[in-house]
Amino acid sequence: MAKVIGTITARMSSTRLPGKVLKEVEGKTMFRHVAERARQIEGIDDVYLATSKNPSNAELIKEAERIGCKWYAGAEQDIVGRVIALCKEAKADAIIRISCDTPLFDIESAGSFVDAFKKEYRDYIYVSNLIAMYGTLSELISTKALMEVHKHYRGPAMSVYIRENMDKFKILGIEIDHDLCRPEYRLTVDYPVDLELIRRIYKGLYKGSPISLRDVYTWLDDHPKIGKLNSQVKIKDVNIYAESLVQKPLYTITKSGNGHIVLDEQRKPVDPLKFAKQLARFFPQLKGTRIQ
Repeated sequence: MAKVIGTITARMSSTRLPGKVLKEVEGKTMFRHVAERARQIEGIDDVYLATSKNPSNAELIKEAERIGCKWYAGAEQDIVGRVIALCKEAKADAIIRISCDTPLFDIESAGSFVDAFKKEYRDYIYVSNLIAMYGTLSELISTKALMEVHKHYRGPAMSVYIRENMDKFKILGIEIDHDLCRPEYRLTVDYPVDLELIRRIYKGLYKGSPISLRDVYTWLDDHPKIGKLNSQVKIKDVNIYAESLVQKPLYTITKSGNGHIVLDEQRKPVDPLKFAKQLARFFPQLKGTRIQ
């Protein structure tokens, strides 16, 4: 039977929010919350912290040991090589790659990746109907695929080379429920305002065990002002590139729950009426058309 491990990539030297992985959220560190979620992934064989040998990560490693999470410390800059070494040590056939920036990543979809991989080998498995930049998704990458990526790339965006060369890999895209496709909410942590949003969510919902992402969205819908706390945060260019390798659309219409929303090029929600007026400017022939 194939072995799949969860790897939580984390470090203390974040430039935007230093030490964020050990910031407290409802009595536990953000890293601990992520590790607890990772352990809930159905079919996962083990969970590791993947960090670097930088001395600044000593406290992070101690936290992993405190909660019984295995860890591996490798090269500071060669992140892909670090994860490959971890896979070899653990004798793993694939990883579920989880960023410690995502304390509310979807456990359900990660489990579907593991199940699909154990039924049939794939180099890469991802969610096909939602992009990953909002902090709710993980991805599965085989050890074999990581070794091929390492020939060309060594940084943190491990799947970019695979997405740029999809014809070279055996890939599977899995769709998740539309209820979990909610791009108007940003649940990744890069800035203090992101952490504030996560703390508000946990304060409202956390009862000692991992929160269902469905419950998170229901709660945010009931607390719209809180959901918009970080709506003006600029998404990192590398994330936009990774999700849109061919072109960068000015606007995107995407599903949100049972409806649709319009997103601008920074993946921020746009008022539908403003979008309609902009559309009329792009296409003068629409001038005078009644918008129902």
